[in-house]
Amino acid sequence: MEEYVGQIWHKYITKAASLEFAEAKVELNDIRHTLAIQFRAFGGDLALELKDALNKDWEGKRSFLSKLASSQQKMELASVGINNLYLPKHIAIFPDKELNKKTYLWLSALLASYENSTGTNWLEDNVKSVNKTLSLFPGLRRTYRVLSQEHVKLRSKIKTLKQTEDELIIQRLLLSPDISEVSDLNLDSFNPKDIFPVPLWCDPFPAEATRIEKKLKDTQTESDIAKHEKAKKVDLRKKGEHVDDIDEKDGLMAFRLDSVFSWTEYIPVDRTADEENEDQAALAAEDIDQISVVRGSETTAGKLKFDLDLPGSDQDDITINEGIKLPEWDYRKSALQKDFCRLHTMQPRKVEKHEFSPKLREKAKRLKAQFEFLVMQKQWLKGQPDGSEIDLERFILRQADELNGQVKQDSNLYLELRQNSRSLSCLLLADLSLSTDSYVNNESKIIDMIKDSLYLFSESLSATQDRFAIGGFSSKRRDMVRYYPIKSFDEKQSKTTLDKISSLTPGYYTRMGAAIRHAANQLEKESTETKLLLLLSDGKPNDIDLYEGRYGIEDTKHAVREAFTKGIRVFCVTIDDEDNNYLPYIFGSANYIKIKRATELPEKLPKLYSLLTK
Repeated sequence: MEEYVGQIWHKYITKAASLEFAEAKVELNDIRHTLAIQFRAFGGDLALELKDALNKDWEGKRSFLSKLASSQQKMELASVGINNLYLPKHIAIFPDKELNKKTYLWLSALLASYENSTGTNWLEDNVKSVNKTLSLFPGLRRTYRVLSQEHVKLRSKIKTLKQTEDELIIQRLLLSPDISEVSDLNLDSFNPKDIFPVPLWCDPFPAEATRIEKKLKDTQTESDIAKHEKAKKVDLRKKGEHVDDIDEKDGLMAFRLDSVFSWTEYIPVDRTADEENEDQAALAAEDIDQISVVRGSETTAGKLKFDLDLPGSDQDDITINEGIKLPEWDYRKSALQKDFCRLHTMQPRKVEKHEFSPKLREKAKRLKAQFEFLVMQKQWLKGQPDGSEIDLERFILRQADELNGQVKQDSNLYLELRQNSRSLSCLLLADLSLSTDSYVNNESKIIDMIKDSLYLFSESLSATQDRFAIGGFSSKRRDMVRYYPIKSFDEKQSKTTLDKISSLTPGYYTRMGAAIRHAANQLEKESTETKLLLLLSDGKPNDIDLYEGRYGIEDTKHAVREAFTKGIRVFCVTIDDEDNNYLPYIFGSANYIKIKRATELPEKLPKLYSLLTK
């Protein structure tokens, strides 16, 4: 009974202490897609992904109710990072739901034009950005005026918010953002931590939200990449887990004396400081079965790298060649790095003979018959010099021209029924990264769906006259992009092709740009008129050597553009369950499709091909 009463009391007092209007709350997830479109329409960076902002504690003075509830005042503020756009997970600062929704609209426009020009003067940066936004989009003036007036009214009603000189400045700049007034202020004594957060402006401390992104930017230099390549690694199979950080100066440590000189199952790998003896850390990692990694408050580039659950060299697939050098695009330098990646042609160590299920074979037989029927179909060719029927449309147009005094010597007035034929080459490129090892139901994994799709695709196209090839890829750093040639253009559909498909296994990571460039180089050699690169993937570009976030997305986009200049269309079929805002940025709005259920992929892929090649 006491626990029940306590829960009711906690719920009541927490609600009473909150400054939010829960009944008018607007969730980001409800309008996430719309905001992403609006941000890009306002001129925002197309490569940024929309993420939830951090829920931070406000360090200002708390009310009596807040102290009684033992709750910190939380606030989510908008900001722009290197790879992501951060917006509050929900907005409930106004009692009117429509105003909260308009706040999202305003923030998307503000962040699209936000410039952190001074780097230290948060107030000046926000005032400049507000003026710039209102100048670019005059239609938002009324929206901002209403939002700022209502917010100032609410700020004046907060009892703990003293009407200090700094607060009065904030309110005045909210109502009338005048940059000349900011330049006259003594900002040395102006501390944003002492100011009640301004939800209509950008976060004064975005470093917390972009800490990982800044680390990525700072460490992704040529010298750091060189260090990364030389970093020691433990190629043993380990089990990894995250644990809470332990401060060696706090707490009581109890231990048994007979275990003082033995390795324990928990080794605190401190990534916030340099290891004095790197060899000892590597030795410790070899002697334990489970590695626990602490997520500390600070991060630095680690010297010791772990590859978890990776096979030994005697169990790995066979490398056929020494590697093909490929370039990679660095968006920060706006330069194509020549011979930056190395792609190796691989073949499975064990090619197992496998019979696909009777149900799937029956489906393949049906699809093959449908594609054979498409090949057998004939089509009428217009404007022929000779044929079985008259082209009435061209004949009527010629008669009308003659009546108007325009005599044309046009003898192409016939229709001819001929066999349907086309000049087309298609390469199906399948993502074989480690993420394909996840289950889609109680029986099958994503890799199983991919193998079934490749089987149906190859069987269907074998009934056509189209030239097609199939390949798979994964990667493990830039010098080990792995490509599996399942079927070449000149190779006929055979039992060997099916055995290669059935022997595919999940690999490592997804260095998509290098795989697309290699596939495009193969398609470029084809003499057909139409060339199609069909990419089958379940996630975004990524790799272990900093090929993450925007870097990987920009490189993949550049690889798609390179293929387009060669006359190759790149179309992506994805079964990624996460937000796919990066897909239209990379491939274009008309060059990708999302399959909601992975189990539908095998049957939909051949049908999608028939639609793309009509």
